[in-house]
Amino acid sequence: MVSQSSTGKYLTVDVHYGGLFAPNPLKYLDPEKITVRDVDFGGFTYKEFLLWLRNLTNGSCDNVYYCSRKETLGEGIIRIDSDADYWEFVEATYTPEAELDVYIDHQNDPILDWAENEVLSDDNEEEDDNE
Repeated sequence: MVSQSSTGKYLTVDVHYGGLFAPNPLKYLDPEKITVRDVDFGGFTYKEFLLWLRNLTNGSCDNVYYCSRKETLGEGIIRIDSDADYWEFVEATYTPEAELDVYIDHQNDPILDWAENEVLSDDNEEEDDNE
């Protein structure tokens, strides 16, 4: 299982794939989902993680993201695109009460741009409400 080293608890990660991202608000539509309870992500390198995802989902994993279930996709989505990004993901999996979802973008959509626009739009709406 994916152990949180400081607490001895186990983490469950849902891997969402085969779906499509859509903006306003950012969502992942019609995904297939695999729940993973038995993987030590800290034992992988970034490239090994991508290979593991490819084998798990039987498909390509060129664009991989994760997000805490405590945030909306627009607020919290983070791309895993390098060793450094992967280690940030691993660190996030070991935080107390971590609840993470992994998403695979098969369409090469501008997801981070959509997320940024959503957050900016929400900020502008809040400013308008305060006037």
